[in-house]
Amino acid sequence: MNFDRFKNVARWNFAINRSQYLKLALGLFLFMSMPYLLFIIRSIFTLVLFHDTSIALATLPGEGMTTWMWACFLFAVPILCGYTFHNLLTRQSRIKELTLPASSGEKFLFHALVTVGGALLTYVVSFFVIDLLQYLTVGLIYGFSYARWLPFTPLLFTRLDGALVSDNYWMQVIVVLSWVAFFSTFVLGNALKYRHNVIWTFLFHWVLNMIMMVVLGLVSVFVVETGTNWLDYISEWQFETLVKVVLVAVPSLVTVFCWWMSYRLYTRAQLTTLRNK
Repeated sequence: MNFDRFKNVARWNFAINRSQYLKLALGLFLFMSMPYLLFIIRSIFTLVLFHDTSIALATLPGEGMTTWMWACFLFAVPILCGYTFHNLLTRQSRIKELTLPASSGEKFLFHALVTVGGALLTYVVSFFVIDLLQYLTVGLIYGFSYARWLPFTPLLFTRLDGALVSDNYWMQVIVVLSWVAFFSTFVLGNALKYRHNVIWTFLFHWVLNMIMMVVLGLVSVFVVETGTNWLDYISEWQFETLVKVVLVAVPSLVTVFCWWMSYRLYTRAQLTTLRNK
């Protein structure tokens, strides 16, 4: 990898797509800040109507904001991951992308960093900016004695709540790996289909979930009818260890496959294909 070429790719992309990146970042920030904006409107309206500070402060978004932050993360990041290869959307943009004086690996790395990495960075920065704004708003309007940091819990800073060897830690690792694999499928979806790829990827997950539910239902019926008890053949500890290994290995393999396949598809991008005309 040539770092100078990588910087040139970054300069060229930011020069061409700066406004698009800023719009995406601003859109995510505004989407995340909707409860904060509603709080400002409701609190001022309540204060003018009732002249009671305690009633106005009761409209402050508390624990519910955590749920909203999760929803923003899980809704926005897949969309931004599906925007990874936006430079291949049109035939003219493909010509420009494929003729850039840089290797495929350098261009692929830039797109991964600026979209996936940029989405995570925007989320974290937006979280702290919104928390700072609500603190200053409460302090300036009602006095800093009422101001407090809200109990937000961003996804990237989830507390372990116990020893690292606890089951809770394993569950958090499995959840994080599963979401990484889920996000990675949208990168692969964009590498396969440049237009409407997010919709197609969501549809794929919906169909896959339906198939998995049917399969699990059939397996459950089979186990009940045959009276099979897997714990008769292995110990409970071995069974739990096997489940943990599978739940860690599967999303890890899915993530590796998605990124490996995305890179292969990116390096083989053509001006016109059956999927992308």
